[in-house]
Amino acid sequence: MKRSRLKLFKTTSLTISLLGVILILLTVGVIAYIAVSGFTNSVSSTVSSGSSYDQLDQLKSEYHNVSVKYGELNQKLGTSPDSAVKTQYNNGKIKLSEVNGSLASIQNDINNGKTEGEIQNKMNQTRSDLKEVEDIYNQLIGSK
Repeated sequence: MKRSRLKLFKTTSLTISLLGVILILLTVGVIAYIAVSGFTNSVSSTVSSGSSYDQLDQLKSEYHNVSVKYGELNQKLGTSPDSAVKTQYNNGKIKLSEVNGSLASIQNDINNGKTEGEIQNKMNQTRSDLKEVEDIYNQLIGSK
């Protein structure tokens, strides 16, 4: 009887030790999976924000070019242009300042980690606003 108790104790002890090792390995595996998953998400969000930064730089460059054109146009118009032309010019300048605000907003969204969809929507809206400003400029040049 002593022998069977000792064998039962030995078997139970071995089983508990084996379960402990399995649980430790599972815990390490789960922690490793969470760490790798977090790192992967971090890298992918950094890569996507990198392309957003590139697109933002392109929009800023386009904005700068249009802004320079409007500065030159202001000098060409002189001090007393036609009131309709001046009104159209002022509308273009207002829209240009809205585009500048949108660019700053996009920069903040990228820095704060907003979703790619939200950033792209704002970029598309800013592109269309910038196109509208260029159209106003072209109309002003054509009417002059």
